Amino acid sequence: MQGATTSAIIEQVNKCPSGALSYFMNNEMQAEDVTAKAETIIEVSKNGPLLVYGNVTLKDAEGNEVHKNKVTAFCRCGASSNKPFCDGTHRKIEFEG
Repeated sequence: MQGATTSAIIEQVNKCPSGALSYFMNNEMQAEDVTAKAETIIEVSKNGPLLVYGNVTLKDAEGNEVHKNKVTAFCRCGASSNKPFCDGTHRKIEFEG
């Protein structure tokens, strides 16, 4: 990321299939409206994360909010280093569920 252009970073983040990656636009550029215009769908993936398609607002115990769009992958195995989000650890521990 250190030497990448803003557009290259945005392109890479937009390729993330789980929606776990995101970016913040500073004053240099205006962020486009990335709000999904669809109903929210929740899918349990076999031996993997809980996938939530659509707009998600997640509030932590301190009241801080994180807004996610498109697809958000939530950990179901309990071993993620990025809880509540999935980081792929379920594959390493051979999670079944």
